[in-house]
Amino acid sequence: MKEKLQAEKPVPIWDEARIIRDPVKEDKLDKPIVLVERNRTKSVFSPHGDEFISLPGHPGISLFTGAGGMDIGLEAAGFCSVLQHEWSQFPCQTLICNRPRYFRHAALIQGDIRKTPTEMILEQAGLRVGQAEIVCGGPPCQGFTTANSKAQKGIYDARNDLVFEFLRVVRESAPAYFIFENVPGFQTFNKGEYPKVFLKAAYDAYYELVYGLVDACDYGVPQRRVRFICVGTRRDIALIDGQLGSLPAGSHFGKDDISLLQNIDGTPLFTREQKRIMRPPGIRYFPDRPVLVAPAPNHGDGRSKIYMDFYDKLEREEPDRLVITKNRSS
Repeated sequence: MKEKLQAEKPVPIWDEARIIRDPVKEDKLDKPIVLVERNRTKSVFSPHGDEFISLPGHPGISLFTGAGGMDIGLEAAGFCSVLQHEWSQFPCQTLICNRPRYFRHAALIQGDIRKTPTEMILEQAGLRVGQAEIVCGGPPCQGFTTANSKAQKGIYDARNDLVFEFLRVVRESAPAYFIFENVPGFQTFNKGEYPKVFLKAAYDAYYELVYGLVDACDYGVPQRRVRFICVGTRRDIALIDGQLGSLPAGSHFGKDDISLLQNIDGTPLFTREQKRIMRPPGIRYFPDRPVLVAPAPNHGDGRSKIYMDFYDKLEREEPDRLVITKNRSS
């Protein structure tokens, strides 16, 4: 009965793309498959076969898309996803179910990024080398996270090397910018040697880099979620146009910040705009200088003084540190 209901579920139809097939289990993926393809029946082509693209934002390619959270944020910021790449079955189902409300212009490839050539990604995106405005992605973090005891000991995890598959697509597609995201433990993994190799490889791929740690609660999210972010700007843009992608200044402040940013009588010491630019926009990478470790956002301890497991207990006046969805024994 359940299979019958699923079979009778109507398939969404919209002009910009179309669903070709359902995602499959990961162990059945011998090669990358296209689940959603862009609809080019209404496209306009030049005499040389180049497609004239009309999009609501700057074209972007999303790798390790997951459920599409970063894509939604980028589309809200003026970008338009034209290609998503994800390996897992259930996230792919989520991406399809959210169409066409989100990602209505994006093709979707399911597969192992190590087996997906950049040519296929560009073809499904409808782009040529250098035409993508941005490539974004957060490769698997399990091998870097501080919650993984093996990662803390520097034990090798094969998923770690997927960060270089991200760079491979960046290097071969040559977007104007890229955004790389991972857990804070990435920058200290293997005593800081691993991120040095990553930053050097990204720099050698013809990109100027700014990196650092950002906290979601600094931007209005009621949760402390610190992440390592690296923003790359293609060197010709950085040198010729004088534009360098950076990390945004925080827009929200906690009680510890407020107590430090006011006079003795309680009046503001700085204006709101002055406060916004006080936090550094990240660390610039230079190949001939020591690689600095980005400081963690400082918001005080934030943990319960009675219950040391900060995953379980909330502070009344502090954002949550992490949302846990699994059941935990008391």
